[in-house]
Amino acid sequence: MNMPIKCQRLLIVILMAISFGTLAQRPQYDYLPADVSYDENIPTPKSIIDHEVGEWHVTHDKLVYYFYNLAQASPRVSVETYGKTYENRPLLNVTISSPKNHEKLEQIRTQHLKLADAKHSDELDIKDMPVIIRLGYSIHGNEASGANASLLVGYYLAASQGARIDEILDNCIIMIDPCLNPDGLQRFSTWVNEHRSTNLNADPNGREFDEPWPNGRTNHYWFDLNRDWLLAQHPESIGRLKLFHDWLPNVQTDHHEMGSDATFFFQPGVPSRKYPKIPMENVQLTERIASYHAKALDGQKRLYYSKENYDDYYIGKGSTYPDLHGGIGILFEQASARGHLRETDNGMLSFPFAIKNHFTTSLTTIEASLAMREDLLNYQREFYKKASKIHEKNKALI
Repeated sequence: MNMPIKCQRLLIVILMAISFGTLAQRPQYDYLPADVSYDENIPTPKSIIDHEVGEWHVTHDKLVYYFYNLAQASPRVSVETYGKTYENRPLLNVTISSPKNHEKLEQIRTQHLKLADAKHSDELDIKDMPVIIRLGYSIHGNEASGANASLLVGYYLAASQGARIDEILDNCIIMIDPCLNPDGLQRFSTWVNEHRSTNLNADPNGREFDEPWPNGRTNHYWFDLNRDWLLAQHPESIGRLKLFHDWLPNVQTDHHEMGSDATFFFQPGVPSRKYPKIPMENVQLTERIASYHAKALDGQKRLYYSKENYDDYYIGKGSTYPDLHGGIGILFEQASARGHLRETDNGMLSFPFAIKNHFTTSLTTIEASLAMREDLLNYQREFYKKASKIHEKNKALI
């Protein structure tokens, strides 16, 4: 049967609309720097988890499986389990550095801890000491872009080649905690993957975005682990704190998500809302690191802000706890897709877009730490010397 010309034209318009709509929501997986070569012997995340990063929400078992495969393939990478959750999921510490640093990792660790020994720290020559960086992702399990970004950070550090990555690995000990809340992440990934459509539905009223209570933010017992760094009541925190004090990292990141209609935040936070005992030198170093994030995000033409909304007051959070131990804690907050694709006040927000912001700022954290290596090490040494003087002064008053 012949279709009338008007109906034919209408059908063409409808088909074109459907086609362009599908293209518009097709994820863009251009995470990695294009000007870097990558070792073909190192497995990509897709080759292990069987989907592109951001195409689906990675489940915790796949996350763990990837990092063990990465360690098996690369002499730059080692993996240890520092604890288990209530649901018996492993908590991973992934250490990435040069092979020569791996051979003397315990020596590096014990030497680094001497920076906290006020009586003998001046004897240390920090000129050749590596800086210790710890990258922590998704302590709130339904803020999943961080955990998914950790796959890319691990791959980049293990597979990229050239003089620049050699310099980074020679001078940095980089520790990745791929997921700070495995039980919450598993709960959330199951929900959003179960309700993902083949053609992504970005309507905020969709079931994918209506996660039931108890949601993936908390751990097995519905506790917010980002309030437990000081209380230390849960196995995730107990293992993590031991690892923290075994290393005393110079820089520790804490990758989160916030409301979908926001953009991207990084510290420093509101200047007036700082815990009084955090030195101003800490804020100044944080501002210097922030300039690296700003430059990279400017280059990608992405929106961001700083010194608003978020504070550095409660010392039981992962981004503040290091500030009381001679390190620099950095909070990142990414507008959350809460699924795979979502309509927001700023337009369509895709999960891969959110992941890339955390990936980008993970790399800029490393770049800044390398450039500021001696300043960060010296700051930590001076922090403990000053703390020791205050202690001795207070003892004299008793």
